[in-house]
Amino acid sequence: MKWAFVGPLIGGTFLAMYPMMTTPILIGGAVDGAHLSAEQAGWIGTLSIGAVAAASMLMPSLLRRFPGRLPLFLFAAMLVAGYLGFSVSRSFAMFCLFALLGGTGSGGLLAGMAMRIAKAPSPDQVYGVIYAVATGIYAVLLSLLPVVGGAFGASAMFVVLGLVALATMPALALLGDDVAPGDEHHDATAPKPWAMIAVVVLVMTVAFPLYGGVYAFSERRAVAIGLEPAAIGATLGATTLMTVIGALLVAWVGTRPGRTVPTLATMAVATLAYGLVLGAAGTMPFIAGMLAFGLMQMALNSYFFGLASVLDREGRVAAALQGYSLVPYALGAALFGTLGNDGSLARLALPSVAINVVAALILVPMLIRLDRMAERRTA
Repeated sequence: MKWAFVGPLIGGTFLAMYPMMTTPILIGGAVDGAHLSAEQAGWIGTLSIGAVAAASMLMPSLLRRFPGRLPLFLFAAMLVAGYLGFSVSRSFAMFCLFALLGGTGSGGLLAGMAMRIAKAPSPDQVYGVIYAVATGIYAVLLSLLPVVGGAFGASAMFVVLGLVALATMPALALLGDDVAPGDEHHDATAPKPWAMIAVVVLVMTVAFPLYGGVYAFSERRAVAIGLEPAAIGATLGATTLMTVIGALLVAWVGTRPGRTVPTLATMAVATLAYGLVLGAAGTMPFIAGMLAFGLMQMALNSYFFGLASVLDREGRVAAALQGYSLVPYALGAALFGTLGNDGSLARLALPSVAINVVAALILVPMLIRLDRMAERRTA
């Protein structure tokens, strides 16, 4: 793995992750800085992430027509303008406008990065490295932003985010200029394995609502079992650390033992995490579940998006699926909120475990087939 290839991708993906990683700052800034209602702030966050999803799914065709770096700089400029715009927004309409602008820029970057990562011999490992570094940076950044907000006001947090994004933009100049397939084993003109792609979409549709729902309501479960605020904060911090460790494990292991074993192992850890986080009656099982959730979080993304990359080395599928994954992920929060509205989130533990096991079983035949195809190519 060459750092000259991976380094700029880390910068680009770091920017592309902005709306997803900074949602708490956006919502808090809208409420505290502009005195919007919590409902309005929630819709602003939803619009921002929705714009990411839509742009990531729609932009690959544009990027194939204009494969240079210029579109990426334009997308990054939109992101910077969006976050600097938040700092001067005082109305719901203004926040929505800049959420749409920044989210669209982020989604364009997400598509551009996915189309380049698809060129890598082992995209899973590349995603692992990228997510490990980017998540580590976000952990530091998100711990400092509340201090900035407390000292200088909510708008200052958006200014800092805009300036950090601006300072990261030069990394885009080091990206490869094209997004064409770089692996001689893959023919860009060959028909895509649409049946396999459909399986990945199906599994994401089934499994990712669990992923989003469990994370969205993990803090509520912590309160329900009696964790103190300090313990909740420490648990969430440890979960973030485990996220970095999980991504590093993917970067180290990749698909050397094949694709089946590491992907299913990651989904098994996810299944354990869902059962413990939702069903735990005590603090220790809950904390163990949260640590397991952190361990699998970016590992799951890495293996799914790496899988999408090997199914389409042009990267259009990976770009579209990264955008699509945000849809069931976001719907998971709404689904869990509806089903657990009476405070009985624990009753969702067994169904969540069962659904995730079914999702893994749907994926198994395709993973085995891909491993056999890879063995034949290297024979």
